[in-house]
Amino acid sequence: MNTPLIVRSLLALLLIVALWLTWWVFGRSPEAQVRAAQANLIEAVEDRDWDEVEGLLADNYTDAYGHTRASALQDGRKYLSGFFTLTLKTDQTTIRAAKGQGMVSMMIRLEGNGAGYSQMVLGHVNQLTEPWIFHWSNPGRWPWDWQVNMIHNDQVR
Repeated sequence: MNTPLIVRSLLALLLIVALWLTWWVFGRSPEAQVRAAQANLIEAVEDRDWDEVEGLLADNYTDAYGHTRASALQDGRKYLSGFFTLTLKTDQTTIRAAKGQGMVSMMIRLEGNGAGYSQMVLGHVNQLTEPWIFHWSNPGRWPWDWQVNMIHNDQVR
């Protein structure tokens, strides 16, 4: 068995993996970074992982409904806590992004069941015909630092 050949092969493989990881972390376009952040947000809401949602909302989050970061999280907990299962079905997604800023427009339909407010929330959200708009920014230097500054839907008042 030729040990130096095995060592060189392993080093070459490690170099390839390191280069791929470097590209994946730092070489992705702003659009791809926003797409990944949006997917993380959708998954966190489906899981009702409020710590993860909080990490994805900017400290200065605000919206047309009068929410701050804290009140948006509070209302999210209140209206989504009754769901036993919750799936956000997304469609017609448009992503525009440049260095440090991005916007996602997507239709969202809810599927799930539960108690409390769950049926009211399903009915209200699923009747909307306009897309939800997510405004993202990346105040940091890392590609995973994207945060939502504002979410709105023109039909929600």
